[in-house]
Amino acid sequence: MQPSDSPATKAEASPLQRDLARSIIDLLRGRQAGAGERVSRAALAEALGVSRTPVNGAVALLEDMGVLETDGRAVRIRDLGLDVSSLAGGEETSTARLLIGIAHGRRDGTLPDEVSERQLAQQFGTGRTTVAHALRQLSEAGVVTRNRGHGWRFIAGIDSVEDRAASYRFRLLIEPAALLEPGFALPPGFEARMRAQHQRFLDRPWSPDHAVEFYETNASFHLGLAEASGNRFFAAAIAQQNRVRMLLNYAWRLGPGRVEVSSREHLEILDALSAGQREKASQLMRRHLTDASALKVMPGG
Repeated sequence: MQPSDSPATKAEASPLQRDLARSIIDLLRGRQAGAGERVSRAALAEALGVSRTPVNGAVALLEDMGVLETDGRAVRIRDLGLDVSSLAGGEETSTARLLIGIAHGRRDGTLPDEVSERQLAQQFGTGRTTVAHALRQLSEAGVVTRNRGHGWRFIAGIDSVEDRAASYRFRLLIEPAALLEPGFALPPGFEARMRAQHQRFLDRPWSPDHAVEFYETNASFHLGLAEASGNRFFAAAIAQQNRVRMLLNYAWRLGPGRVEVSSREHLEILDALSAGQREKASQLMRRHLTDASALKVMPGG
C-alpha cells in the first residue's frame, strides 16, 4: 500500500521527491542493476543518506512512471530507461530559468541592487508565483534579504575579478586542508549520492537550464567535504563561499566542456578518498581549485 505522504503523480511530487527519484535511477544505473532486480527502500535510504519518508515518496513517483513496482516490502525494477529530465516539475523548471536570468542580470548590470517582485515579473516575463519561489530560494541561501518597507536587496557576492581571485586564494588555503583533518570521515550515503549526481552531467547533453542544478551539485560536493572534516569552522567558511559564488555560477558561461572537467575532477577526488588516500585527495583538490581560478569568467577577467 502506498504511504500516505507519497505522491500519486509527478504533478503532486515535491522537488525533494523528484530529486531523490533522479538519484535512485542514477544509483541503480551506476550499479548496473537490471529489470527484475529487487531492492529495499531501507537500502535506498541508506545509500542516499536520507530518511525512509522521502524515499517512500520518490519510490511511489517512480512506480507511477513505470520505473519500479512494489514487491512485498521491497521494490522491483521494471525499466530504468526513463529520461531523468522528465522528472522535473514545470514550476521547478520555470524557477530555475528565472534564477539563471536573475544571475545574468546581476552579472551584466541590468538588475539593480534593490528589486521588487513586480519588477522581476515584468523584466523577465514570468508569473508572480515563480518570482516568489525564486526569491524564497535566494533568501534561504542568503543571497537576498527583504527590505523593511518594500522590495528585496541583493547581498554582496563575487562582483569583480579581484573578488573572485581573493575567493579562490581563500578556498585554496582551507579546502585542501579540510581533507587532512584528523576527524575526517565521509557521512553515509554521501559518496554514492555525489557519484550519481555528477554522473548525470556526464551522461546527458548540457543545457543552459541545467546551470542551477549543476551549481547545487557542485556546492553540495564542496560543502559536504568541509562538513566531513569534523571541523565546524571549515564547514562555515565553505557555506559562506557557496553563498557569495551562487549567482556567478548560475550565470554559467563556460559551456559543457568545463562541466565535464569539473565533474570528472570531483569524481577523482572521491576515488582517492574512497581508497583512503587523503593526501592525494588534498593534492587533487588543490589542483582542481587552481585550474578553476585560472578560468576567465568575469568581464575583463
